[in-house]
Amino acid sequence: MDSVLDRTDIGQIGIVVKNLDVAMESYWRIAGIGPWKIFTTGAPPLNCLYHGHPANYKIRLATARSGALQMELIEYISGDTIHRDFLASGRVGIEHVGIYVPDLEQALQPYQARNIGILQRADGMGMTGDGCYAYLDTESILGTILELIQSSSQPTAPERIYPAIYYPNERKGNNDRIPEKRNPNQQG
Repeated sequence: MDSVLDRTDIGQIGIVVKNLDVAMESYWRIAGIGPWKIFTTGAPPLNCLYHGHPANYKIRLATARSGALQMELIEYISGDTIHRDFLASGRVGIEHVGIYVPDLEQALQPYQARNIGILQRADGMGMTGDGCYAYLDTESILGTILELIQSSSQPTAPERIYPAIYYPNERKGNNDRIPEKRNPNQQG
């Protein structure tokens, strides 16, 4: 049997959490993963379809790299989204794996030909609005949801980064800030 897509790598792991701040700190202190870029997003400003119907939602998310893999922590806030459904089913943890694609519409065609439904999709990501995603109904097939992601040509800047790279309260000599990359396992 042929693969739906050409051989590809998983580019993202999406993890639903109850508290974004606690999760970021835990991944940083326990696993050394970070720094985390933090965003609040949803629809609007994105244009979202949830089970084929227009939907509004709001989430907080944080992304960090672990090698070539992007980790995405997602805290549900409100509205109609698969993240709410995941939490409502009594789960937290890995919700989806993501594959980056150059053209979402083209990448969706072989899945739709195999009658794999779209749970949620949105467009309008990034500064230019040319990014989009689709979560596919693959949990019964793959054991997890598959997300296809078309990145924006101009990603949105994060609201903040955790942990901060510069610590303005730490001074040396003539009040110059000390740039310091902290060891996540360091106490204090």
